[in-house]
Amino acid sequence: MGPHDTEGRTERYPELHAALLETAKAWNTQPQTWLLGGSCGLLLQGVELQQAPRDIDIYADVAAAKELHRSAPGEMLDEPTVDKTGPYASLLSHYQVGDCALELVGGFEIWARKSWYRIEIEHVLAPYAPVAQVGSYSLRLMPLAHELLFNLLRGREDRYVPIAKQMREQPDAHQPIMMLLSQQNVWTSRFRAEVEELVGFTWPQ
Repeated sequence: MGPHDTEGRTERYPELHAALLETAKAWNTQPQTWLLGGSCGLLLQGVELQQAPRDIDIYADVAAAKELHRSAPGEMLDEPTVDKTGPYASLLSHYQVGDCALELVGGFEIWARKSWYRIEIEHVLAPYAPVAQVGSYSLRLMPLAHELLFNLLRGREDRYVPIAKQMREQPDAHQPIMMLLSQQNVWTSRFRAEVEELVGFTWPQ
């Protein structure tokens, strides 16, 4: 996918814009693959948000997250630690970049609604990652397919409804990665039916 028309989307939030630039400066030269997700990624993909992004969520595979930690931007608040909170498990570390909190998430997985979803950055999500321009840097973003599934699993209607609306506008762009995530994870038939209703195309096993 080519760069989104994202010039200026983060500039409305100067602290966030500055922190994203600092993050890109630290990590864009590193060999590890990382993707920007959460509310920042949604903002840069034009998804309607009910409130301004407050922090920065970066996703990587576990080994990559350990390496990225060594060259992290801003102030290091802790060491990467295995975190199991509720239905989630990941390797987490936290940083303060200017006025923004940054969370580096390694190897994230979620058990919810009798479904299991594990994130694989390098081999699954990165090839489908949209690119956004922030200042002079190109940032790769978590695909909307991931954001839809993740937010539906955790019951965030304020997120998954506008994400689905965005996906319906370009179904051909989102179908291939949706199919891959369908095959590589565990979903109930009820969950699949909800996904199909949201995105407007079939989501077979």
